[in-house]
Amino acid sequence: MRVHIEKLDKRDLRRLEVFCDIVEQGGISNATVSTRLSQPVLSNLLIELEKSLGVKLCQRGRSGFCLTDEGRTVYGYANELTSVLTDFAFKLKGVKSTLTGHVRIGILDNLVTLPNNPIPRAIEDFYQLSDSVEVTIEVGDFTVINEKLAKGQIDMMVVVLGEHQANAFEHVSFLFSEESFLYGRNDVVSSIQNNHFSLENQRINIGGYSANTMYALLDIDQLKNIKLIDGWNVESGIILSLAGTHLSFLPTHIIENNLLLKNLVALQPEKWRFTSEFSLVLREHKRSLSPAARSFYDLILSNV
Repeated sequence: MRVHIEKLDKRDLRRLEVFCDIVEQGGISNATVSTRLSQPVLSNLLIELEKSLGVKLCQRGRSGFCLTDEGRTVYGYANELTSVLTDFAFKLKGVKSTLTGHVRIGILDNLVTLPNNPIPRAIEDFYQLSDSVEVTIEVGDFTVINEKLAKGQIDMMVVVLGEHQANAFEHVSFLFSEESFLYGRNDVVSSIQNNHFSLENQRINIGGYSANTMYALLDIDQLKNIKLIDGWNVESGIILSLAGTHLSFLPTHIIENNLLLKNLVALQPEKWRFTSEFSLVLREHKRSLSPAARSFYDLILSNV
């Protein structure tokens, strides 16, 4: 993509801001509410931005609104620019006043041993910005955390989203991945290995956000005598697996970083494994966050 522009002026910055609103609202008509501008004004600003950049940003008309390849690229650059300008604004505010505020974040449990978790580093950086900020962490499963976000009881959450869930949120930013293997106690695993890795007559702990993935990986429909335990979570899976009565999909970072779990062994890790992608999620637009929450949000992403 070649953009025929050497320097952005204030009008282009405003047009880019409007363009982002139009994209995030799914079209010019929907953006009239968030921008408080009429359709003709929004349309003209979009046309002027296209002229200034020398590219076609979107298709619009009776068939609906959709971005061109160039439009998607410009939208990504515009979000990066917004983040830079927001950071600059925060720095200017720091010259005149101290950042204050209470930030509440919800996270799924059992992430403490994840080596590339950016949350602890972001918290450290956040407290270095000011002595007048606080962070509260709410830990729980997706249902509980999502409900708190919907009610405004937390500012943001770190969770795993299914494909059908991502569109329900205003902002979803990828943070890190987590690998999970099928684990069992070492003597149970040895017995299964001696039985050509057959899972017949085994109790398997299955559930949570990756239940469908677990079913598919183990080809459950082809097993005649198997007992499935619904209501999976990491801690219950560890306890049941240590008892030697169940098999459970568990995050590798928890098993590998806990000497008390050395008796748990992965079954066919090259086959029975899956990856979970964790994202930083906002219910509303980033601009609706308080200055403290917006600063913390940016710090999380900067530590990824």
